[in-house]
Amino acid sequence: MINFYFVRHGETIWNKTGRYQGSTDVPLSELGHEQAEKAALWFQKEHFDGVISSPLGRARETAEAIAADRHLDVEINPLLQELCFGDWEGKTAEEIEKLWPGMIEEMYHRPELLSLPHGESFADCQKRGLSAIRALIARGDEKSYVIVSHGAILRTIVCGMLQLPLSRAWNFSFSNTGITNIYHYPMDMNVLHFLNLTEHLR
Repeated sequence: MINFYFVRHGETIWNKTGRYQGSTDVPLSELGHEQAEKAALWFQKEHFDGVISSPLGRARETAEAIAADRHLDVEINPLLQELCFGDWEGKTAEEIEKLWPGMIEEMYHRPELLSLPHGESFADCQKRGLSAIRALIARGDEKSYVIVSHGAILRTIVCGMLQLPLSRAWNFSFSNTGITNIYHYPMDMNVLHFLNLTEHLR
């Protein structure tokens, strides 16, 4: 069995102001740093062998906080970078709705069909995210990994691992530093242990 912990990064300045981030490198807010430290405290009681992160600073800083207690180096994987939201990046939902009426609703209800202006499709995002997971599985070990990434791509990865259609991507909550745990067994069997655990933030 391979044990996967999926962690969304801590809050950023743009999370705080409701702006879409995507591939834009936005730093953690003060609260985001606190959330990362609280997640790190939660992981002190868990066994894990490696920490893998998106290259974006908000994920990397969260991953480094988790890895520090075990004196582990964070492995950076560009395939775990957030969905590119293209022209939406840096804009609020209100601003997007004015420029592209109806597209936000389309994203929530039919993400598998949405083509973001100058952005990435959810299908392509899922393809690269799952390729990162398959590469870890292909290592052939039975280790436990903490994977620190982003809300949209984590939704697509979880859908893929649980064999759910992309249309269900927004049926999950992924809070800042929320922790999701999936067990991978032989014959490509994946079992959801828990989703979006946030007890460390209370």
